[in-house]
Amino acid sequence: MAIVGQLIVDILERVSIDVCFGVPGGQTLPFYKAAREKNYNHVLMHDERNCACAADAYARVSGKVGICDATVGPGVTNLVSGMAEAYASSIPMIALIADIDSSREHMRHRGIVAQAMEQTPLLEPVSKWIGRVSKPEMLVDIFDHALRVATTGRPGPVVIEVPEEVMMAELPSLDLSRFSSESALWPRYRGAAQQSLVDDAVARLQKAKKPIILAGGGAMASGAHKEIAQFANEFGIPVVTSINGKGIIDERHELSLGAVGIFGEVKASHALVQADVVLVLGSKFSHFNSFAWQLPTKHQDIIHIDIDGEELSRSIAVSLEIVADVKEAASQILAALSQDKKDFTWQIEGEVAAQPGTAADDPAVAPEAVVKSINQAFAENTIVVSDASLSSGWVASWHKVRQAGRGYIAPRGMAGLGWACGAAIGAAMAAPKGTRVVVVAGDGATAYWLGEIETAVRLKLPITATKTTQIVKTG
Repeated sequence: MAIVGQLIVDILERVSIDVCFGVPGGQTLPFYKAAREKNYNHVLMHDERNCACAADAYARVSGKVGICDATVGPGVTNLVSGMAEAYASSIPMIALIADIDSSREHMRHRGIVAQAMEQTPLLEPVSKWIGRVSKPEMLVDIFDHALRVATTGRPGPVVIEVPEEVMMAELPSLDLSRFSSESALWPRYRGAAQQSLVDDAVARLQKAKKPIILAGGGAMASGAHKEIAQFANEFGIPVVTSINGKGIIDERHELSLGAVGIFGEVKASHALVQADVVLVLGSKFSHFNSFAWQLPTKHQDIIHIDIDGEELSRSIAVSLEIVADVKEAASQILAALSQDKKDFTWQIEGEVAAQPGTAADDPAVAPEAVVKSINQAFAENTIVVSDASLSSGWVASWHKVRQAGRGYIAPRGMAGLGWACGAAIGAAMAAPKGTRVVVVAGDGATAYWLGEIETAVRLKLPITATKTTQIVKTG
């Protein structure tokens, strides 16, 4: 016999999700007890919001689903901001939440039962699916489907809700054979593009005089690093990115022009506006990345590939819409272009305006100087985690990711302050040994997560937190 809390740990181990971030409550104690008994790596944090941020970053860096937990009511309400970022940025994670004993359902409203509230409607706008384990024997089916929903199509967070009596219920050991290390990997499936659309895209590119690649967060999620480098190396096509796509190509590459938009590099947007054909790989044209949906322009031939058909022509009308996995579709296009081996190299015209920065006579610490110092001080495999607002802009426009991969992560889905330290903890837990994680945040953002400095120090994580007034090393 085993209790449900123990079986949850068994499932996590089988799917190779090797860490969970949480804050305990009475209803989740059976899960915590099982984690301790099995020596499962559960990270005790100070705030549930930071748990969600950690699970989000863990998923970004590891390529596996992240997981966090929270107790009923107030614990769940604290998750919402972190889950909202993961939902808007299409990051797969599981929020394991507790609920009151089902026999007390009639006393949920207004907290007659301690901590109770209508938490399911609260989570619906920030999750792809909510599964409730109403009976102990439902655990396997609910967990299996939660992983499938989180990693299929456009990834995102899901919720598994476990009532108090179910969490501690005993039942014979369940068959967990359907779970494997592949169950938590994302993207789960890779849909190819329709061949006629691939042919159309190739024909448009072959006629182009000034083609350009615009790679977004979807390209990063798909892992299309090799394919995008091939567009640059074999065909001379320059690459610009959204902020979430930053790092899809080594930014020292001569054809890597940086991030576009208000928070990006001037030269990237300067080049993008001159292109005649824009191959967009996994970008939703968010507000700041597109200058409020003005770039790319309606005068350009835009080929847009995305796993989510809802994004095609939603904010910017495009010429050719292709629903497919970005890595798979890019491979199809490259295979066709390779038959011709055309060199698309072109020169950017006109003088590029200076990158906005701090005036030379300004006595304050220059944020761009801090970012440039990070470039010089840390190794190539460093992961820079920036908080929201202007921190994202300074890092996106001045930092250079020096190898393809998740060398830079930021909360650009909802762009809520206070994301970075929780995310840095998740990134550090997911990154290969020897990776330094550097946090860049302003004073306002730092105030949200100061408590998690203790978490990082306790775990001896290799995190360096930087802001305008001080630098703190945790390990």
